[in-house]
Amino acid sequence: MKDSLKIGLALGSGAARGWAHIGVINALKNAGIKPDVVVGTSIGALVGAAYLSNKLPDLQQRLLKLTKLETARFFNIGFPFNGVVNKDKLHEFLTLYVADETVLIESLPERYASVATHLHSGQEVWNTEGKLLEAVWSSISLPGLFPAIKHHGRWLIDGGLVNPVPV
Repeated sequence: MKDSLKIGLALGSGAARGWAHIGVINALKNAGIKPDVVVGTSIGALVGAAYLSNKLPDLQQRLLKLTKLETARFFNIGFPFNGVVNKDKLHEFLTLYVADETVLIESLPERYASVATHLHSGQEVWNTEGKLLEAVWSSISLPGLFPAIKHHGRWLIDGGLVNPVPV
C-alpha cells in the first residue's frame, strides 16, 4: 500500500507572496520529500515549472538580486492594450529562469499541470500537455498586466480567477 501513495504539491496564486513557494519546496527537499505531482495556479504555476525544470536555484538567486529599478524595467510606460508588463522582457525572464522554450510538460520528470481560466466561458482549464512556457504564461496572464495567450486554440488568462489553490 505504501508504494501506491502519491504526494501532490499544490502551489497557489498570490502575486509576490507566491515567491514563498520557493522556500516551501526547498524545505520539502531538505526533509527528503519529493512530490510526484506538481500543480500550480498563477505564480504557483511559474514556481512549479521552474522546480521541475531544475531552474529553481537560478530563479531564487535572480529574485534575491532583483532591485526596484530592474523590476520597473518590466513595465511599459502608459497603459498599452496588451498590458503594462513588457511581454518581451517577461518572455526573456521566463526562458532564463523557468524553462527553455522547447520544454514540453510531458517531458518533465514528474507530472505537472497549470490552471488557467478560459477567457470566453470563464471555465477552469488544466494544462497538462504541450509547451511548458505557454502553460505557465496562460496561468499568469492577469488581465491588465499581461495579455491573454492562445494555448491549444483557446484564449486563456490567470487561473487565480477560478481556482487560487489547485487542490
